[in-house]
Amino acid sequence: MAVGQLKKMEKIWKGQDKQIKLKTVRACIFLTAINGCEGWTLTTADEKKINTFEMKCYRRMLRIPWIAKRKNTEILKELKVGQDWLLNNIKARKLSYFGHLKRHDSLEKHI
Repeated sequence: MAVGQLKKMEKIWKGQDKQIKLKTVRACIFLTAINGCEGWTLTTADEKKINTFEMKCYRRMLRIPWIAKRKNTEILKELKVGQDWLLNNIKARKLSYFGHLKRHDSLEKHI
């Protein structure tokens, strides 16, 4: 679903500033991709897939072909983005949701 949105936004990537593109990706693509992530069980393989998806989005946003010999660290420096931004965002949402569930009044507390 998020990959489909990424492909639809090809026209937007042509003339905008990098920071505007980055905000657009975070607001439209990443939020769609992590919808409902609070209930996910993340394995190491899932984390790797999430990081791969994030870098794929950045490369598409900057119009870098997949055959280009550019390291991920170079791309992250160019965008001034920390490593594993999407994965860290997912983990923060999971922790926030856990705190919400922990504070929620439950039937056991009333009995």
